[in-house]
Amino acid sequence: MMIYLSVTQPYNWSMVHAFLTRRAIAGIEECGEFHYARYFDETDFYAVSGLSHVSNEGLTSSWFCATYEPEAQRFAVQLSLHNEACREAVLANIARVLDAQQDPNTIAQALTKAGFTPEHMTSGLRLPATWSPFEALIRAIVGQQISVNGAVKILNQWIGNLRAEANGYRHFPSATEIACCDTSKLPMPKARQATLNLAAETVQAKPLHDSETIQDLLKIKGIGPWTVNYVLMRGISHPDIFLDNDLVVKNQLARFALTPELAKPWRSYVCIQLWEHANT
Repeated sequence: MMIYLSVTQPYNWSMVHAFLTRRAIAGIEECGEFHYARYFDETDFYAVSGLSHVSNEGLTSSWFCATYEPEAQRFAVQLSLHNEACREAVLANIARVLDAQQDPNTIAQALTKAGFTPEHMTSGLRLPATWSPFEALIRAIVGQQISVNGAVKILNQWIGNLRAEANGYRHFPSATEIACCDTSKLPMPKARQATLNLAAETVQAKPLHDSETIQDLLKIKGIGPWTVNYVLMRGISHPDIFLDNDLVVKNQLARFALTPELAKPWRSYVCIQLWEHANT
């Protein structure tokens, strides 16, 4: 089916595209000149859509491709579902991932209050999100103390191997899959390998639905404030998270005379603007 998703203007597609491209996991996500596509598990949206929870066993991964049409100020979304009753919930998540409907004037005003001058502000700045809080969590753990490119390299190899063994499944692995996954060969400290499994076990028992369940992750050994705040910012698109202990943010703050607190309740966009200046 083809559905159109309106986009508030200005919208910096080149910025969103570059951000998602740098972090794309091969085989799950695809970024083209004007489109972003990915596979996903639609049963994750059944409960919020009023559908009975069912196992995804026997269901192949669902898929969408969102193509940006700047002249029409919209995304043309090609969507493939098993049950169309979850369509609206899936579309809402696509809009969140692309940050398609944020008010850019509000964001620009917040950045100005924080101290950015016009020449240091990205017009149409957006906050691209991960598909789910759990995906953000796994990305954050893998990415602890390494570069974006380094983390994506690990994810590509690891997730690619998992998906090669799962016939018909091409979406990001579930908490159940990662909880029982052998992480011992991943190129990272053993403590971090264990944290991946433990985090997945925790989410398997208590899914990440809101800020409270995400804050509870701090109880897990190996998960600190940076990881939790990353999940809040990109996993559920919380608009007011400032990653003050992020190395890139710290380095970029030294370049600008900013007071991030003045951007409340939009401090997440201060972070993304600083990341943009670092091209990460």
